[in-house]
Amino acid sequence: MTLKKTSLLLLPLIMLVLFYWNSKSQENKEVIWIYASIYKEVISEFDKALKEKFPSVQVRWYQSGSENVAARVNAELSTGNSQADLIMTSDPFWFVELKKAGHLLSYFSPTAAPLEPRYKDGEGAFLINRIPVGVIAYEKTQVSETDAPKTWDDLLATRWRNKISMPSPLESGTALTFVSQLVRKKGWGYFEALKRNNLLSSGGNSSVIQRIETKETPIGIVLLENALQAQKRGAPINIVYPAEGVIPVPSPIAILAQTRNPDLSRQIYDFFSTDEAQAIFLKANVYSPFRKQLAPESAKSFSEIEKTEFGWNANILEEFNRTKEDTKKTFTKLILQ
Repeated sequence: MTLKKTSLLLLPLIMLVLFYWNSKSQENKEVIWIYASIYKEVISEFDKALKEKFPSVQVRWYQSGSENVAARVNAELSTGNSQADLIMTSDPFWFVELKKAGHLLSYFSPTAAPLEPRYKDGEGAFLINRIPVGVIAYEKTQVSETDAPKTWDDLLATRWRNKISMPSPLESGTALTFVSQLVRKKGWGYFEALKRNNLLSSGGNSSVIQRIETKETPIGIVLLENALQAQKRGAPINIVYPAEGVIPVPSPIAILAQTRNPDLSRQIYDFFSTDEAQAIFLKANVYSPFRKQLAPESAKSFSEIEKTEFGWNANILEEFNRTKEDTKKTFTKLILQ
């Protein structure tokens, strides 16, 4: 038998042995589950970093929109347990709800010590580790820079009838924040006026960008990160930071009280407050409350948008959490029906 034939015959055996040892290696690793609403390409960056920092740990992810993550965790908790160890979404109201129900582990991370108090729960239940912001974006071949809306109120002009979309607050945690903040500032009359303009609300922020690019609705209420990403791939999109302020979406991270490995969960929780982790968020076009002197590439500085941003604090989050189901119902009645 020739050497070549022998090698071909041995190859399946070698592959089987490698697969076996790899499987055994994975079996021996500690497993941590992170449920997150961040985008898959960002998860990929975090996955690489976590493998380097914690080579003996197998990090597993469940990725979906904030409302889907919440629905999954709530369903799991209703059975008495959740697979998740850490959760990280853009629905701050839900974290307030989980804290009240006793589902979050209290922990004061040493790496989060530099954070301003408003970015940390006073009892250590969660902290804000990134801040996406809501802006207005438009397709510049359909909307001129001169005519483009400069304020949130400009979206009410009749010229924009059938031309505006936003994500659905029933599917997106960021959209729920958009609606809650706009209602707090302007009342439900604002959305009644948008309804007269036939506002389209469906899907998440990626869906809004797609509708802008295809010119189905050339103007969108959307996350800055999605608009910046579209610009980087060459889409003819311009961004407006409304004069009344952008809408910050304080996005928390927390450890579930029922985690199977609290010590390891704390270590990974700590990692997300490090410069390395925050640099990944900045690269993904999200502002960092830890590194406020920096901003995503091509974006306004954090200090500049803070001057006019829609305000928020623990009391406002508490109010939004208390009224969020009514907010969804009213929005559905006004816009979606």
